[in-house]
Amino acid sequence: MRKYYICMEIGGTNLRYGIVKNSMEIVEFNKISTKGLSDAKDKIKYLAVLIDSMLHKVDIKNVKAITMALASLIDKNRKILYSSPMIKDFNNIAIVDQLQSIFKIPVIIEKDVNILLLYEINKSILNKRGIIIGVFIGTGLGNAICIDGQIYKGNSGTACELGHIPVPGLDLMCGCGKKGCIELLACGNVLHRLAAEKYKCHVSEIFIKHGNENDVRCIVFNCAIAIATEVTILDPTCLILGGGVIEMEGFPMNFLKQSIRENLRIPDPRESLKIISASGDEYAGVIGVALHAKKMLE
Repeated sequence: MRKYYICMEIGGTNLRYGIVKNSMEIVEFNKISTKGLSDAKDKIKYLAVLIDSMLHKVDIKNVKAITMALASLIDKNRKILYSSPMIKDFNNIAIVDQLQSIFKIPVIIEKDVNILLLYEINKSILNKRGIIIGVFIGTGLGNAICIDGQIYKGNSGTACELGHIPVPGLDLMCGCGKKGCIELLACGNVLHRLAAEKYKCHVSEIFIKHGNENDVRCIVFNCAIAIATEVTILDPTCLILGGGVIEMEGFPMNFLKQSIRENLRIPDPRESLKIISASGDEYAGVIGVALHAKKMLE
């Protein structure tokens, strides 16, 4: 009986990968910088080397699937990677067909934020009825929506790109190819630039040393505005907040929650909205893609 999944979570900052049993037990877990993939000329070859290193540790006959969570825009059929704003030249790749032709094993892909939301819903044993929103503030502003237990993909498969809603008057160019995206004002990349260029500190220290500065608070507030906009439209049963920025030491979680609620209508959804924090499990994406692959194969 096939009992292993080869799993990858490719984010804008980190690439996590490992081997997960059918029982969802981690056999092996690794984390490296996504920079290696970003700098690689042949992206498929780079990924294939990592996958091959894991396949050598188990009997390939026991591998059920290679499964990946991507910080990318992908097609509705989950075969083609359209664009990855946080990873250089990781665009327009028939990633599923190319990897399947190399390894002759099923390859299953999904957006990373969708996978993280599914993981959190399962871990917290949340009631899947209704709408659950996940916002993961990391390198970018990630977003996923689950409706009655099913991830919402949209007509073309490109739904829930919260970070790429337009901001009037913002003329900056985004990595997605258009101008004025709110992610240019609200994500880890913005914090990183602010820490390096203005405060001359490592980004991990920005909330500890400069968390009360207006420009730092403004980035958090901009995240809240984007989140409140989606909550206003959808009136979800639950909002899950997570991501690397939220997990940083000194992050003003109370300020974020307060700013979200202050920008919602009274009395509801301001009073009725349930907000919970994501687990912060480092292996969430790796186990999450295994859970997703298992469901897809069944």
